[in-house]
Amino acid sequence: MGAPSKLLLAMILVQAGLCALIGTGLGLGLCAIIGQIAATEADYPFRMMWFTPVLGTVMVLLVSVVAAAISARPVLKLEPGVVFVGR
Repeated sequence: MGAPSKLLLAMILVQAGLCALIGTGLGLGLCAIIGQIAATEADYPFRMMWFTPVLGTVMVLLVSVVAAAISARPVLKLEPGVVFVGR
């Protein structure tokens, strides 16, 4: 392919980081919007505690780091051109 391992690792980490950022934003945003709708329309008692966004963000980052580590393993073990052969 011609790309060095360092570039491939950077691409994997950027992709994982961007997906984590978008996923966290969408998840917390939808939770807040639906919670407000439920509170006003159905008189459902909704309150988002301070630790909810923090724990949600930490868990999304944990999943993203694990996924990036699994994806980076073949890049670190094999030559850059061999990683994508046959796929």
